Amino acid sequence: MINFDLFKGGGGDGTIIEPRKIFTTLTRNPKFKRPSDEQAEVLDGWFGRRGEHDLTIKMNTGSGKTLVGLLALKSSLNEGFRPAVYITPDKYLTSQVLAEAAALGISTTDSENDMAFMRGDSILVTNIRKIVNGRSVFGVKEKKIPLEVVVIDDAHACLQSIEEQFTIEAKSDSQLYKDLWNLFSESLRQYNAIEHSRLLSGDPAVLCELPYWIWKDRSADVASLLIKNRGLDDLQFKLDLLIDVIDLCQCAVTAKRIEIAPRCIPIDVIPSLSAARRKIFMTATLANDGILVTHFRADASAISKPIKPRGAGDMGVRMIITPQELNRDIKFDDLKAFCAEVAKSRNVVVIVPSTNQANQWKDVAAAVLNKDNIHDGVEKLKAGHLGLAVLINKYDGVDLPGTACEMLVLDGVPSYSSLIARVNAAALEGTTSSNIELVQRIEQGMGRGVRSSEDRCVVLLWGSGLSKAINFHETAKFFTEITKAQLKVARQLAKQIILNRMADLGPILNYSFVGDADWIRISKEAIVQAPDTNYFYMEEYVGGQRAAFDFARIRQYNRSVEAMQVAINAAPEDRVKGYLKQLLAEYYNYIDRVESQKILLSAVALNNRVIKPMAGIEYKRLSTPDNQFFDAQKFMARFPDGNDLVLWMNALLDDLEWDPLATKRFEAAVHSIGQFVGFAAQRPEIETGKGPDNLWGVGAHRYFVIECKSGATIAEYISKADCNQLLGSVSWFGQNYPPANSALPIMIHPKFKFGVEASPANDFRIIDAVKLLELRDALKSLGINLSTGNKYRSRDDVAGALNAADMIPGRFEGRFTRPFTR
Repeated sequence: MINFDLFKGGGGDGTIIEPRKIFTTLTRNPKFKRPSDEQAEVLDGWFGRRGEHDLTIKMNTGSGKTLVGLLALKSSLNEGFRPAVYITPDKYLTSQVLAEAAALGISTTDSENDMAFMRGDSILVTNIRKIVNGRSVFGVKEKKIPLEVVVIDDAHACLQSIEEQFTIEAKSDSQLYKDLWNLFSESLRQYNAIEHSRLLSGDPAVLCELPYWIWKDRSADVASLLIKNRGLDDLQFKLDLLIDVIDLCQCAVTAKRIEIAPRCIPIDVIPSLSAARRKIFMTATLANDGILVTHFRADASAISKPIKPRGAGDMGVRMIITPQELNRDIKFDDLKAFCAEVAKSRNVVVIVPSTNQANQWKDVAAAVLNKDNIHDGVEKLKAGHLGLAVLINKYDGVDLPGTACEMLVLDGVPSYSSLIARVNAAALEGTTSSNIELVQRIEQGMGRGVRSSEDRCVVLLWGSGLSKAINFHETAKFFTEITKAQLKVARQLAKQIILNRMADLGPILNYSFVGDADWIRISKEAIVQAPDTNYFYMEEYVGGQRAAFDFARIRQYNRSVEAMQVAINAAPEDRVKGYLKQLLAEYYNYIDRVESQKILLSAVALNNRVIKPMAGIEYKRLSTPDNQFFDAQKFMARFPDGNDLVLWMNALLDDLEWDPLATKRFEAAVHSIGQFVGFAAQRPEIETGKGPDNLWGVGAHRYFVIECKSGATIAEYISKADCNQLLGSVSWFGQNYPPANSALPIMIHPKFKFGVEASPANDFRIIDAVKLLELRDALKSLGINLSTGNKYRSRDDVAGALNAADMIPGRFEGRFTRPFTR
């Protein structure tokens, strides 16, 4: 018998390390003829730079990143870097990588105990949760299994899993929640009595970030509570990851749960991962790479030069249609019925941001897929006809090639499930990084049904939020050039579609379903002509932000402050500077508590969404408009044309929904309505921590004091607590405005009846479910009226339209509010 393992390099002296040469030696499935041009280009790029510690590989959806990652690891093993591990976001993708490796003829294993893996003869394929957890077999604060080279596939999806592992959650029915609440309750009451009262009442709309000085003062007590409860399921695999950085965590509180998570991820608590000599991050083409620095401590200079192929010939064909742009009267039920009809013969996949939204599809869905059953559901889609499948908040990490997904529906804008993510996102809303993150998730979602250059898929975008994202310059400019090219084709297509009802789309979609040659040609021409860009984005301040956190971990607070100041100086936007100044104040709290509060006050001046200082903020009175129509027309001048005005209005109306999880969006929409119709508008409660949710100055020293209760979806009456809040806001107005000013108290609530225990003032007015619907309809008609012929550019036309719509003082409250009853 001949031992072929004794042969080296075909009888030569060396081991093959060039990835493309390795490919030719593999005993592989015939479907792998050779690496594609894009794969070969990336492999050559990586091989030339393989000596760099942290590298990013960016390839389009469906372009074969798995093959690239496996060959890079095989090359590293042959070069002597061992052991090697391929890391995926979840178990489902782990099985996919193992299957592809087997077809390629590359030896892999899913067991860290496999001796072939330890020797470097085989690649370990595992998911990120297996490595990053408080009981990791790879070691916590010690190396039990050293790793030399790692590929982290779908790095941003892995980061979401890492964030979950470093987040402690206590639900309201747990003893841990009760213990934490008792620990902070009195301090929170002293800081903000109204918010404290609303949390006590169980108000689902309240999301409170605990002020950092309260958290830090009691962090030792928090650590003791967590240790006492370490047997809880949520703590068993998390506590050891966080226990050393408890004082550097954020804490978010609602009536239903409390979340605790660090500002940055102390990834070195898993030294096997953090100390790997080679790390390769494989990411989406469009991604905010700054998170690799804050979460993985990646080398910013190395990842700033991503490895990617030139051009975009590897992308499949997408027919992108936004039904509501074709016909504003199309309703959700029309969309659902149409999708159900298509699903009788083809696989239709709907991606929704939440379980609540998934429930709207249940009656027509063959399957509703979450993290627990997604593997089985996706396999059924691939195996044949399943029908309509709903994916909950799964915008990446799912491959649906060929007929597994012939029509994809994105139903609504992606949202956050984490409390702390919601807190931080609210503080940075509208900034460049926030817009990029939104666009990234939308683009990832649109790519689920196009996994190779041979795939084709219809993509329906539903909801004015998505329409706004793909049309408004502030967000649309961040889409990849390929998607921009496909959206351009989509707009040309839309000009030829007359959509009276959803069924009219049937013949149009058939061009994609049957692979019409002309449609494929037009689409491919757009793709190949798309400009080639680097697609690298990282905020300049993230390096300083990460350094400040790391200095604080070793109690070098003066150096933390210096690093944060560098980060602030690098931030390009005031809102970002304000957010970073809050972080500066947190670190300064260790040095000088008084100065910390002064810094926080200056942070609020730049960004009113950050935590408010202990002493509060000096309130600046809101003036009433001198000329409502002049101010309205000035506000509308921001829209390039009438279509942009309509898209903006539709997105605003979408936010005027009764939803406990979207109360801040509701309040922001009320603020925007006031500005749109020419009233002066403020959000005192969010800007200063006191006062009403919304305040409108409507003219001649008259004001509307508005409290929004859009989350009270199951209330039978307006409660005493809600009533008292509006009474308190009226009292606040009296304390801050001279007697010559008058205020009309308005509550927006699904009901118009007060409970018997409430004591409303006689002048209270209510916008209930009926009146809100009437207001929405009036605003929609107003937007259409002003957009027609771009009337909004004429002050006289604006004045006439606002008068006709009753959007003027005296008539507004008469038409859109009603008196209450007991």
